[in-house]
Amino acid sequence: MGEIVIRVPEEIERYLTPGLRKKIELEALREIETRLLKARKFIELAEKSELDNESAEKLSKELKEALAKRYGVV
Repeated sequence: MGEIVIRVPEEIERYLTPGLRKKIELEALREIETRLLKARKFIELAEKSELDNESAEKLSKELKEALAKRYGVV
């Protein structure tokens, strides 16, 4: 498993008490865990996907149109 390092600027670090440092660490770990679980679910769904070329092209076209409408291009 990889290593995650959180760097805190020195001007902020000097104000961190051990308790606050631990709280920040726990919150960061929870957020990372949540994002990893979401990524795992996405990968599992994507692996089960049986999208053929025709369906993929249709979906791509629909997404492009939706994005164009959303950003006022169309």
